[in-house]
Amino acid sequence: MPLITLKAQIHADPQIEAVLKDAMFCATKVYNGLLWHLRKEYKEAGRVNISRKNLNRILKELPRAKGYYSMSVQLTRDEVREAYKSFFTLKKKGLTRHEAPGFRRKNCLSPLKYVQSGFRVDGDKVTLSLGTSREDDVKQVTFRISHRLDVEYERVRELSIAYDKVSGRCEARLVVEVKARENNGTGRVAVDLGETVLMACAFDDGTVTLYSGRLIKAVRRYWQKVRASLKQNSRRWKEIAHREKKQVEHLLHIATSHFIAECVRRGVKEIAIGDLNGIRESIDHGKRLNQRLHAWPYRKLINMLKYKGALAGIIVRDDVEEKSTSITCHACGKVMSSNRRHRGLYVCSCGWKAQADVNGALNIYERAYQVSPVEGSSGRVARPAVVSFLLGWHGVAEPKRGNKALRASA
Repeated sequence: MPLITLKAQIHADPQIEAVLKDAMFCATKVYNGLLWHLRKEYKEAGRVNISRKNLNRILKELPRAKGYYSMSVQLTRDEVREAYKSFFTLKKKGLTRHEAPGFRRKNCLSPLKYVQSGFRVDGDKVTLSLGTSREDDVKQVTFRISHRLDVEYERVRELSIAYDKVSGRCEARLVVEVKARENNGTGRVAVDLGETVLMACAFDDGTVTLYSGRLIKAVRRYWQKVRASLKQNSRRWKEIAHREKKQVEHLLHIATSHFIAECVRRGVKEIAIGDLNGIRESIDHGKRLNQRLHAWPYRKLINMLKYKGALAGIIVRDDVEEKSTSITCHACGKVMSSNRRHRGLYVCSCGWKAQADVNGALNIYERAYQVSPVEGSSGRVARPAVVSFLLGWHGVAEPKRGNKALRASA
Protein backbone atom coordinates (compact mmCIF):
# COMPACT_ATOMS: atom_id res chain seq x y z
CA MET A 1 0.00 0.00 0.00
CA PRO A 2 1.53 3.40 -0.98
CA LEU A 3 2.87 5.67 1.74
CA ILE A 4 2.69 9.46 1.61
CA THR A 5 3.53 12.20 4.10
CA LEU A 6 0.84 14.63 5.21
CA LYS A 7 1.67 17.98 6.78
CA ALA A 8 -0.80 18.91 9.51
CA GLN A 9 -1.34 22.01 11.59
CA ILE A 10 -1.52 21.50 15.35
CA HIS A 11 -4.32 23.14 17.33
CA ALA A 12 -3.39 23.08 21.02
CA ASP A 13 -3.58 25.39 24.02
CA PRO A 14 -0.40 27.17 25.19
CA GLN A 15 0.22 24.69 28.02
CA ILE A 16 0.27 21.68 25.68
CA GLU A 17 2.46 23.55 23.16
CA ALA A 18 4.89 24.33 25.99
CA VAL A 19 5.04 20.62 26.90
CA LEU A 20 5.70 19.66 23.27
CA LYS A 21 8.47 22.27 22.97
CA ASP A 22 10.06 21.02 26.19
CA ALA A 23 10.04 17.45 24.87
CA MET A 24 11.65 18.65 21.61
CA PHE A 25 14.27 20.51 23.66
CA CYS A 26 14.97 17.26 25.50
CA ALA A 27 15.57 15.56 22.13
CA THR A 28 18.18 18.22 21.30
CA LYS A 29 19.88 17.76 24.68
CA VAL A 30 20.00 13.98 24.16
CA TYR A 31 21.41 14.33 20.64
CA ASN A 32 24.12 16.75 21.80
CA GLY A 33 24.79 14.68 24.92
CA LEU A 34 25.48 11.56 22.87
CA LEU A 35 27.81 13.53 20.58
CA TRP A 36 29.65 15.02 23.56
CA HIS A 37 30.34 11.61 25.12
CA LEU A 38 31.45 10.15 21.78
CA ARG A 39 33.85 13.05 21.24
CA LYS A 40 35.22 12.56 24.73
CA GLU A 41 35.63 8.83 24.06
CA TYR A 42 37.55 9.57 20.85
CA LYS A 43 39.83 12.03 22.65
CA GLU A 44 40.66 9.52 25.38
CA ALA A 45 40.82 6.26 23.40
CA GLY A 46 41.59 7.45 19.86
CA ARG A 47 38.52 5.70 18.47
CA VAL A 48 34.77 5.96 18.70
CA ASN A 49 32.24 3.18 19.31
CA ILE A 50 28.84 3.94 17.74
CA SER A 51 27.27 0.57 18.47
CA ARG A 52 23.75 0.65 19.88
CA LYS A 53 25.01 -1.07 23.02
CA ASN A 54 27.51 1.70 23.73
CA LEU A 55 25.02 4.45 22.91
CA ASN A 56 22.41 2.83 25.18
CA ARG A 57 24.99 2.89 27.97
CA ILE A 58 25.51 6.61 27.44
CA LEU A 59 21.74 7.24 27.35
CA LYS A 60 21.42 6.00 30.93
CA GLU A 61 23.66 8.88 32.01
CA LEU A 62 21.54 11.55 30.29
CA PRO A 63 18.72 12.83 32.55
CA ARG A 64 16.90 14.52 29.64
CA ALA A 65 16.37 11.09 28.03
CA LYS A 66 13.45 10.67 30.44
CA GLY A 67 11.77 13.81 29.12
CA TYR A 68 10.19 12.20 26.06
CA TYR A 69 8.95 8.82 24.81
CA SER A 70 11.47 5.97 25.13
CA MET A 71 11.10 4.74 21.53
CA SER A 72 11.63 8.32 20.32
CA VAL A 73 14.82 8.44 22.39
CA GLN A 74 16.03 5.37 20.49
CA LEU A 75 15.29 7.14 17.19
CA THR A 76 17.44 10.06 18.39
CA ARG A 77 20.17 7.54 19.16
CA ASP A 78 19.90 6.18 15.61
CA GLU A 79 20.14 9.74 14.22
CA VAL A 80 23.51 10.07 15.98
CA ARG A 81 24.67 6.75 14.49
CA GLU A 82 23.66 7.84 10.99
CA ALA A 83 25.37 11.21 11.49
CA TYR A 84 28.63 9.44 12.35
CA LYS A 85 28.28 6.97 9.49
CA SER A 86 27.83 9.84 7.02
CA PHE A 87 30.76 11.65 8.62
CA PHE A 88 33.00 8.57 8.26
CA THR A 89 32.03 8.30 4.58
CA LEU A 90 32.88 11.96 3.92
CA LYS A 91 36.11 11.65 5.90
CA LYS A 92 37.19 8.62 3.89
CA LYS A 93 36.63 10.56 0.65
CA GLY A 94 38.45 13.59 2.01
CA LEU A 95 35.35 15.79 1.73
CA THR A 96 35.43 17.17 5.29
CA ARG A 97 38.11 18.60 7.55
CA HIS A 98 36.08 18.28 10.75
CA GLU A 99 36.86 15.73 13.45
CA ALA A 100 33.28 14.84 14.38
CA PRO A 101 29.63 15.62 13.51
CA GLY A 102 28.49 19.03 14.75
CA PHE A 103 26.27 19.81 17.71
CA ARG A 104 22.78 21.21 17.32
CA ARG A 105 22.22 24.73 18.60
CA LYS A 106 21.31 24.91 22.26
CA ASN A 107 17.97 26.58 21.57
CA CYS A 108 17.13 24.16 18.72
CA LEU A 109 13.91 22.18 19.02
CA SER A 110 14.51 18.76 17.48
CA PRO A 111 11.59 16.85 15.94
CA LEU A 112 9.81 14.26 18.09
CA LYS A 113 9.57 11.06 16.07
CA TYR A 114 7.13 8.19 16.62
CA VAL A 115 7.16 4.94 14.63
CA GLN A 116 4.35 2.39 15.05
CA SER A 117 3.89 3.08 18.79
CA GLY A 118 3.59 5.88 21.31
CA PHE A 119 0.81 7.73 19.50
CA ARG A 120 -2.85 7.37 18.62
CA VAL A 121 -4.77 9.19 15.89
CA ASP A 122 -8.57 9.22 15.99
CA GLY A 123 -9.89 11.46 13.25
CA ASP A 124 -8.47 14.89 14.00
CA LYS A 125 -7.51 13.97 17.56
CA VAL A 126 -3.90 12.95 18.36
CA THR A 127 -2.60 11.54 21.64
CA LEU A 128 1.17 11.32 22.26
CA SER A 129 3.01 9.45 24.99
CA LEU A 130 5.87 11.30 26.73
CA GLY A 131 8.55 10.33 29.21
CA THR A 132 7.60 8.46 32.35
CA SER A 133 9.77 10.57 34.65
CA ARG A 134 9.20 14.14 33.53
CA GLU A 135 9.55 16.86 36.15
CA ASP A 136 6.02 18.12 35.41
CA ASP A 137 4.61 14.53 35.64
CA VAL A 138 2.90 14.90 32.22
CA LYS A 139 2.90 11.43 30.67
CA GLN A 140 0.80 12.18 27.58
CA VAL A 141 -0.77 15.08 25.69
CA THR A 142 -3.80 15.32 23.41
CA PHE A 143 -4.48 17.91 20.72
CA ARG A 144 -6.28 18.39 17.40
CA ILE A 145 -4.76 18.53 13.92
CA SER A 146 -5.99 19.67 10.50
CA HIS A 147 -4.61 18.67 7.09
CA ARG A 148 -5.62 18.45 3.43
CA LEU A 149 -9.03 16.81 3.04
CA ASP A 150 -8.57 15.15 -0.36
CA VAL A 151 -6.47 12.24 0.96
CA GLU A 152 -8.13 9.16 2.45
CA TYR A 153 -5.75 6.95 4.39
CA GLU A 154 -6.03 3.55 6.05
CA ARG A 155 -3.72 4.09 9.00
CA VAL A 156 -0.85 6.23 10.27
CA ARG A 157 2.52 4.47 10.18
CA GLU A 158 4.74 7.24 11.52
CA LEU A 159 4.24 10.62 13.15
CA SER A 160 6.64 13.44 13.96
CA ILE A 161 6.23 16.80 15.66
CA ALA A 162 8.43 19.62 14.36
CA TYR A 163 8.82 23.31 15.15
CA ASP A 164 8.57 25.83 12.32
CA LYS A 165 10.86 28.77 13.14
CA VAL A 166 9.18 31.09 10.64
CA SER A 167 5.60 30.62 11.84
CA GLY A 168 6.65 29.96 15.44
CA ARG A 169 4.26 27.03 15.64
CA CYS A 170 4.51 23.28 16.08
CA GLU A 171 3.46 21.14 13.09
CA ALA A 172 2.80 17.44 12.62
CA ARG A 173 4.01 15.14 9.84
CA LEU A 174 2.02 11.93 9.31
CA VAL A 175 3.30 9.06 7.17
CA VAL A 176 0.08 7.32 6.15
CA GLU A 177 -1.01 4.33 4.08
CA VAL A 178 -3.33 5.44 1.29
CA LYS A 179 -5.63 3.64 -1.09
CA ALA A 180 -4.17 4.00 -4.56
CA ARG A 181 -6.51 4.71 -7.43
CA GLU A 182 -7.02 1.66 -9.65
CA ASN A 183 -4.65 1.89 -12.61
CA ASN A 184 -4.91 -0.64 -15.41
CA GLY A 185 -2.53 1.24 -17.69
CA THR A 186 0.54 -0.30 -19.30
CA GLY A 187 2.32 2.84 -20.50
CA ARG A 188 5.82 3.93 -19.47
CA VAL A 189 7.63 7.25 -19.40
CA ALA A 190 11.20 8.37 -18.59
CA VAL A 191 11.98 11.74 -17.02
CA ASP A 192 15.21 13.71 -17.27
CA LEU A 193 15.36 16.35 -14.53
CA GLY A 194 17.13 19.65 -15.07
CA GLU A 195 17.29 23.29 -14.11
CA THR A 196 16.31 25.24 -17.24
CA VAL A 197 14.13 22.38 -18.48
CA LEU A 198 12.59 21.19 -15.23
CA MET A 199 11.39 17.86 -16.67
CA ALA A 200 11.90 16.29 -20.09
CA CYS A 201 9.36 13.45 -20.26
CA ALA A 202 9.76 10.79 -22.97
CA PHE A 203 6.62 8.66 -23.40
CA ASP A 204 6.55 5.18 -24.92
CA ASP A 205 4.86 6.41 -28.12
CA GLY A 206 7.88 8.59 -28.91
CA THR A 207 6.36 11.93 -27.92
CA VAL A 208 8.19 14.14 -25.44
CA THR A 209 6.86 16.87 -23.15
CA LEU A 210 9.17 19.55 -21.77
CA TYR A 211 8.32 21.41 -18.55
CA SER A 212 10.09 24.75 -18.38
CA GLY A 213 11.99 25.61 -15.21
CA ARG A 214 12.86 29.16 -16.22
CA LEU A 215 10.33 30.80 -13.91
CA ILE A 216 11.63 28.80 -10.94
CA LYS A 217 15.14 30.00 -11.78
CA ALA A 218 13.88 33.59 -12.05
CA VAL A 219 12.07 33.40 -8.69
CA ARG A 220 15.15 32.01 -6.97
CA ARG A 221 17.49 34.58 -8.54
CA TYR A 222 15.16 37.43 -7.58
CA TRP A 223 14.92 36.46 -3.91
CA GLN A 224 18.64 35.70 -3.72
CA LYS A 225 19.33 39.27 -4.84
CA VAL A 226 16.90 40.58 -2.22
CA ARG A 227 18.62 38.52 0.50
CA ALA A 228 22.06 39.69 -0.60
CA SER A 229 21.39 43.12 0.92
CA LEU A 230 20.25 41.65 4.24
CA LYS A 231 22.17 40.31 7.21
CA GLN A 232 22.38 36.54 6.92
CA ASN A 233 20.04 34.62 9.26
CA SER A 234 18.37 37.83 10.43
CA ARG A 235 14.62 37.79 10.91
CA ARG A 236 14.00 39.54 7.58
CA TRP A 237 16.49 37.26 5.80
CA LYS A 238 14.63 34.19 7.07
CA GLU A 239 11.27 35.66 6.03
CA ILE A 240 12.57 36.17 2.49
CA ALA A 241 14.04 32.64 2.39
CA HIS A 242 10.71 31.22 3.56
CA ARG A 243 8.81 33.17 0.90
CA GLU A 244 11.17 31.92 -1.81
CA LYS A 245 10.73 28.34 -0.61
CA LYS A 246 6.93 28.60 -0.69
CA GLN A 247 6.86 30.11 -4.18
CA VAL A 248 9.23 27.45 -5.57
CA GLU A 249 7.18 24.68 -3.94
CA HIS A 250 4.02 26.15 -5.44
CA LEU A 251 5.52 26.03 -8.94
CA LEU A 252 6.76 22.47 -8.41
CA HIS A 253 3.26 21.42 -7.32
CA ILE A 254 1.76 22.94 -10.48
CA ALA A 255 4.25 21.15 -12.75
CA THR A 256 4.09 17.74 -11.03
CA SER A 257 0.27 17.77 -10.79
CA HIS A 258 -0.01 18.58 -14.49
CA PHE A 259 2.48 15.81 -15.38
CA ILE A 260 0.79 13.13 -13.24
CA ALA A 261 -2.60 14.09 -14.71
CA GLU A 262 -1.11 13.70 -18.18
CA CYS A 263 0.27 10.27 -17.23
CA VAL A 264 -3.17 9.19 -16.03
CA ARG A 265 -4.72 10.40 -19.29
CA ARG A 266 -2.15 8.44 -21.32
CA GLY A 267 -2.52 5.25 -19.25
CA VAL A 268 1.00 5.35 -17.78
CA LYS A 269 1.77 2.70 -15.18
CA GLU A 270 5.47 3.41 -14.49
CA ILE A 271 7.71 6.50 -14.41
CA ALA A 272 11.50 6.12 -14.55
CA ILE A 273 13.73 8.94 -13.31
CA GLY A 274 17.51 9.24 -13.50
CA ASP A 275 19.43 8.60 -10.27
CA LEU A 276 20.77 11.99 -9.11
CA ASN A 277 22.18 10.91 -5.74
CA GLY A 278 25.57 12.50 -5.15
CA ILE A 279 25.32 14.89 -8.10
CA ARG A 280 26.21 17.89 -5.95
CA GLU A 281 29.36 16.23 -4.63
CA SER A 282 30.55 14.76 -7.94
CA ILE A 283 30.27 17.86 -10.15
CA ASP A 284 32.41 20.99 -9.94
CA HIS A 285 31.50 23.74 -12.41
CA GLY A 286 32.82 26.69 -10.45
CA LYS A 287 31.51 28.69 -7.51
CA ARG A 288 28.55 30.30 -9.29
CA LEU A 289 27.13 27.17 -10.96
CA ASN A 290 27.84 25.03 -7.90
CA GLN A 291 25.71 27.44 -5.84
CA ARG A 292 22.84 26.96 -8.31
CA LEU A 293 23.19 23.16 -8.19
CA HIS A 294 23.08 23.15 -4.39
CA ALA A 295 19.86 25.21 -4.49
CA TRP A 296 18.29 22.98 -7.16
CA PRO A 297 15.28 21.29 -5.48
CA TYR A 298 15.49 17.98 -7.36
CA ARG A 299 14.85 15.80 -4.29
CA LYS A 300 11.68 17.76 -3.45
CA LEU A 301 10.56 17.36 -7.06
CA ILE A 302 11.13 13.59 -6.98
CA ASN A 303 9.27 13.24 -3.67
CA MET A 304 6.30 15.13 -5.11
CA LEU A 305 6.23 12.83 -8.14
CA LYS A 306 6.41 9.77 -5.89
CA TYR A 307 3.52 10.61 -3.60
CA LYS A 308 1.31 12.00 -6.37
CA GLY A 309 2.11 8.97 -8.49
CA ALA A 310 1.24 6.70 -5.56
CA LEU A 311 -2.19 8.30 -5.26
CA ALA A 312 -2.77 7.67 -8.98
CA GLY A 313 -1.53 4.06 -8.83
CA ILE A 314 1.64 4.90 -10.79
CA ILE A 315 5.01 3.40 -9.86
CA VAL A 316 7.79 6.01 -9.69
CA ARG A 317 11.39 4.76 -9.63
CA ASP A 318 14.51 6.93 -9.46
CA ASP A 319 17.24 4.31 -9.78
CA VAL A 320 18.16 4.63 -13.47
CA GLU A 321 21.86 5.25 -14.10
CA GLU A 322 22.06 8.76 -15.53
CA LYS A 323 25.81 9.05 -16.15
CA SER A 324 26.60 10.51 -19.62
CA THR A 325 22.97 10.47 -20.79
CA SER A 326 23.20 14.15 -21.74
CA ILE A 327 26.27 13.64 -23.98
CA THR A 328 25.40 10.23 -25.48
CA CYS A 329 23.85 10.09 -28.95
CA HIS A 330 20.54 8.28 -28.71
CA ALA A 331 20.76 7.11 -32.33
CA CYS A 332 24.30 5.66 -32.52
CA GLY A 333 25.46 5.56 -28.89
CA LYS A 334 28.52 7.77 -29.44
CA VAL A 335 29.59 9.56 -26.24
CA MET A 336 30.94 13.02 -27.07
CA SER A 337 30.44 16.17 -25.01
CA SER A 338 31.07 18.40 -28.05
CA ASN A 339 27.88 17.04 -29.65
CA ARG A 340 25.99 19.20 -27.21
CA ARG A 341 26.44 22.35 -29.29
CA HIS A 342 24.74 24.71 -26.86
CA ARG A 343 22.18 24.61 -24.04
CA GLY A 344 19.26 23.34 -26.10
CA LEU A 345 20.74 21.47 -29.07
CA TYR A 346 22.33 18.05 -29.51
CA VAL A 347 23.84 17.25 -32.93
CA CYS A 348 25.77 14.06 -33.79
CA SER A 349 27.85 13.24 -36.87
CA CYS A 350 25.57 10.25 -37.53
CA GLY A 351 22.78 12.68 -38.44
CA TRP A 352 20.83 12.60 -35.17
CA LYS A 353 19.65 16.05 -34.14
CA ALA A 354 17.40 16.75 -31.16
CA GLN A 355 16.76 19.10 -28.29
CA ALA A 356 19.47 18.27 -25.72
CA ASP A 357 17.12 17.40 -22.84
CA VAL A 358 14.97 15.29 -25.17
CA ASN A 359 18.09 13.31 -26.09
CA GLY A 360 18.81 12.75 -22.38
CA ALA A 361 15.25 11.65 -21.62
CA LEU A 362 15.30 9.14 -24.49
CA ASN A 363 18.57 7.68 -23.20
CA ILE A 364 17.08 7.30 -19.72
CA TYR A 365 14.06 5.53 -21.24
CA GLU A 366 16.28 3.10 -23.12
CA ARG A 367 18.38 2.35 -20.02
CA ALA A 368 15.31 1.85 -17.86
CA TYR A 369 13.39 -0.42 -20.24
CA GLN A 370 16.09 -1.72 -22.63
CA VAL A 371 14.13 -0.48 -25.62
CA SER A 372 13.96 2.77 -27.58
CA PRO A 373 10.63 4.66 -27.57
CA VAL A 374 11.34 6.49 -30.82
CA GLU A 375 11.56 3.80 -33.48
CA GLY A 376 9.71 5.22 -36.46
CA SER A 377 8.68 8.36 -34.58
CA SER A 378 11.67 10.69 -34.77
CA GLY A 379 9.50 13.39 -36.38
CA ARG A 380 7.36 13.68 -33.27
CA VAL A 381 10.40 13.75 -31.01
CA ALA A 382 11.92 16.63 -32.96
CA ARG A 383 8.96 18.83 -31.95
CA PRO A 384 8.18 18.15 -28.29
CA ALA A 385 5.26 19.71 -26.48
CA VAL A 386 6.43 22.48 -24.15
CA VAL A 387 4.66 23.28 -20.89
CA SER A 388 5.72 26.60 -19.38
CA PHE A 389 4.62 28.74 -16.48
CA LEU A 390 2.79 32.05 -16.73
CA LEU A 391 2.89 33.70 -13.35
CA GLY A 392 2.44 37.30 -12.34
CA TRP A 393 4.05 37.77 -8.95
CA HIS A 394 7.42 39.16 -7.97
CA GLY A 395 8.43 41.58 -5.29
CA VAL A 396 9.15 41.84 -1.59
CA ALA A 397 5.54 42.53 -0.58
CA GLU A 398 3.01 39.73 -0.62
CA PRO A 399 0.80 40.11 -3.72
CA LYS A 400 -2.95 40.43 -3.35
CA ARG A 401 -3.65 38.47 -6.47
CA GLY A 402 -1.64 36.12 -8.66
CA ASN A 403 -2.16 34.99 -12.23
CA LYS A 404 -1.31 31.32 -12.23
CA ALA A 405 -1.71 29.31 -15.38
CA LEU A 406 -0.11 26.68 -17.54
CA ARG A 407 0.22 26.90 -21.26
CA ALA A 408 0.83 23.83 -23.39
CA SER A 409 1.97 24.25 -26.95
CA ALA A 410 3.01 21.63 -29.44
